Amino acid sequence: MPNTLPTPAEQPNILPAEKPAWLNARTLIPLIFVLGAGIALVLWQTSKSEKAREESNRLLTSKADTETWSKLIREYPGQPATAIALLESAAEATEKNDPRKAAGLYDQFSRDYPKHPLRSAARFAQANSLAAAGDRGVAQTLYLSMITERPPNPFRTGAAVGLATLQIAENRPEAARQVLNDILAENTGSAFLPDARALLEKLPPPPISASAPSLPVPPPAPAPAKTSVSQPAK
Repeated sequence: MPNTLPTPAEQPNILPAEKPAWLNARTLIPLIFVLGAGIALVLWQTSKSEKAREESNRLLTSKADTETWSKLIREYPGQPATAIALLESAAEATEKNDPRKAAGLYDQFSRDYPKHPLRSAARFAQANSLAAAGDRGVAQTLYLSMITERPPNPFRTGAAVGLATLQIAENRPEAARQVLNDILAENTGSAFLPDARALLEKLPPPPISASAPSLPVPPPAPAPAKTSVSQPAK
């Protein structure tokens, strides 16, 4: 008679779980120290940044003059108060007929504050300062970058007027005409549109291209045929 009793399943041989190597005290303690030091460093930097912000704001509101702006630019880079100091210093340099210094300050503002809402205005002022300082090539490059920038730069119409003005000074009226026609076709609604139209109207008429096909000249009309008067038969 066959044995009908069920055979008990073998018990699996479960090994005791081993701790990962990094869970031992020799690894965890230095890791905790490093993590704690990192958190402390972040908190210290945050506290230092807040302190610098408060000091720079207090300095700006206490006395707004050339000395204060210079100190902010020198000792508090990147702070909101320093952005104002850069713009004020650039405006002062423009008033003192030092466009090269103004261009440098506007450039520093654009580099230090790439997300600032006044960055487009600062770049336009920088291009104007470069043009006034005689750096026409650099100014034209900056004007052109503003015109072609995407999304559209709010000062692109003013940049087109500035670029066209420099092109006219270089005796390149047709290049200026193209720039002005393009910006007027966009109809940006800018306050510089009247300046663009006035500058375009001052340009001499475009020359007639020698390669343009001439209008066809109609052939001369044929002379009328002479009719002979027939003699009546006699």
